[in-house]
Amino acid sequence: MSLPDAVNGPSPPTMGRFEVPSAALFAAAAFSALFVVPLFGVLGVPLAAVPLVRLAHRRGLVASLLACGIAVAVVLGLGWASGGLAEAIPIAFVAAIATVLPTASVGFLRAAADPSRCYLGLCLAGSAFLAAAFAASWSAPGPSAAMEVAATFDRLIPAAIESTSRSGADPETVARVRATLQATREFARQYVWGIFGALWIFGAAIAFYAGARSARPNPTADAARFESLRLPPAAAGVFVAVGAAWGALSGTGRRVAGNLLLPLSALFFVAGLSIICHFFRKWFRVRILRAGLYALAAYFPINVGVALLGLFDWYVDFRRRGEGVIEKS
Repeated sequence: MSLPDAVNGPSPPTMGRFEVPSAALFAAAAFSALFVVPLFGVLGVPLAAVPLVRLAHRRGLVASLLACGIAVAVVLGLGWASGGLAEAIPIAFVAAIATVLPTASVGFLRAAADPSRCYLGLCLAGSAFLAAAFAASWSAPGPSAAMEVAATFDRLIPAAIESTSRSGADPETVARVRATLQATREFARQYVWGIFGALWIFGAAIAFYAGARSARPNPTADAARFESLRLPPAAAGVFVAVGAAWGALSGTGRRVAGNLLLPLSALFFVAGLSIICHFFRKWFRVRILRAGLYALAAYFPINVGVALLGLFDWYVDFRRRGEGVIEKS
């Protein structure tokens, strides 16, 4: 059965009584982990959309968007109770973007759109919201996001240096730690929006593909497979142009180009990882071994090679060439 025929075929007859509220409550709890565990809680943002994307695949957009509304309402209520309405509204808006966009992308899948284009559209939609936020913060009164990030590092660096000194580290190690933290502070200050964009690219991949995986067997979920992700050739051209601008420009132009280059690099890393996933699923049957190899791919300089795989895939077509080599051998 083709994807259009499957999508237009009969839908599930009834919806579980607790499927919508359970997905909504899980999403709200996962998103709220961002404020309970600030460092590792950021993983809860893409995980919050996974049950909602699953619901969209299995029960349709109406049920999933209803669950999104419940999740956002819960986040708004929790934020209101803990910090007031003025702080709760922006948090609820972020929760709406993080849950509604991945869920809405399933609607295009149900209309028989190409899954890779659906994921790319999800990345572009989130990046558009970040660009709008960047433009708004540029002219808004008060400290910008870059200044807030720098202020946060200014509070954390002395404590980290003092902790390193108390642990018995020698002065050379303390100086090296200080220099590393200062360099990290400057990088985060300059490219904070690019970092947000890269995080959105990674989070969108988790929400889109993990949500589809959890919904199988299902026609649209079966079509959205991470190992089949392909980017259009134009994406490589944009990456080269932005990279050239980052290298040639200075000042504000270089900063803007760098903020664009980070999410593009993340996108090609995800594409390269999908190529690796295509072969690993055939070569390694033990899931924990595959998970370890995927984690290894995130380390430098292996991650650079993974991104290069994604960058040149439009020209080389590594999957097709790899399959040809395997068949000959």
